[in-house]
Amino acid sequence: MEERVEVGTATSPAGTVRVRIEIDEGRERVALADVREEYQPSVRPVGEPVGARREPYLDGDEVVIPVYEERVVVERRLFLKEEVRLRRARHVFHEEREIPVRRERAVFERLQADGSWREVPLAPGAPVAEQTAADSSAAARE
Repeated sequence: MEERVEVGTATSPAGTVRVRIEIDEGRERVALADVREEYQPSVRPVGEPVGARREPYLDGDEVVIPVYEERVVVERRLFLKEEVRLRRARHVFHEEREIPVRRERAVFERLQADGSWREVPLAPGAPVAEQTAADSSAAARE
C-alpha cells in the first residue's frame, strides 16, 4: 500500500472591499500678487526745428508722443514744440484672501456579515489587503 499527498491551492473569497471618493470642502488663506500698470504723463518742452513729423515711439519704459506746431518766421518751419512722455509704473499689491478649496480622499469600506459596510482605517502607505486581513483577524477574535 502506498500513500500519496496532493498539494494544491484553491481560491475562496475572503470578503468584499469597496472604495469611494469623498470631497471635503474648506477655505484656505492664499497670498496673491495683484500687478497693475499705470501711466504717468509728463510734458517736456523741446522747441527745436525739425524736418519732418515723427510717429509716437518708445524710449525705454516711456512712450513718447511728439506734439508739433508751425511757426511763422520769415519762412515757415516745422518746430517740435514739446513731447508728451508716458512713464509706465508697475505696482504690485500683496494681499491674502480666503478662497474655497476642495480635497479628495479615498474611503475604504468592508462588507460586514450583516450586509452593512464599515470603514477600514488605513495607515498612510499601507496596502489595503494587509489592513483588511488585520481587521478580519481582529474581528474574529472579538
